[in-house]
Amino acid sequence: MGVRTIDEILSPWVKRHGLRVSNVYRDRFYYVDIFDDTGGRYEISIFEDDQPDLIKVRVSSNRKRSCGFIGVGPSELEGVLEQAYSRVVRWV
Repeated sequence: MGVRTIDEILSPWVKRHGLRVSNVYRDRFYYVDIFDDTGGRYEISIFEDDQPDLIKVRVSSNRKRSCGFIGVGPSELEGVLEQAYSRVVRWV
């Protein structure tokens, strides 16, 4: 990736929303888990693709189907994370 890594973008974003990265796998896969009061589990998955400067983001739930992956560049990641979080808020 370029100058800004996923971690540099993701860390302030999760803090701003009162979330945390629940798991990091091989420094390429990041997971943000969100739970509701009724046992619903929602996940925002972020991972670095094999293609240079391509990051994939997915929103899924144990009660709803996955929204699939969307590929973005580093400059678009924060905006896509906001869209993913908005989707989870609508589901909750």
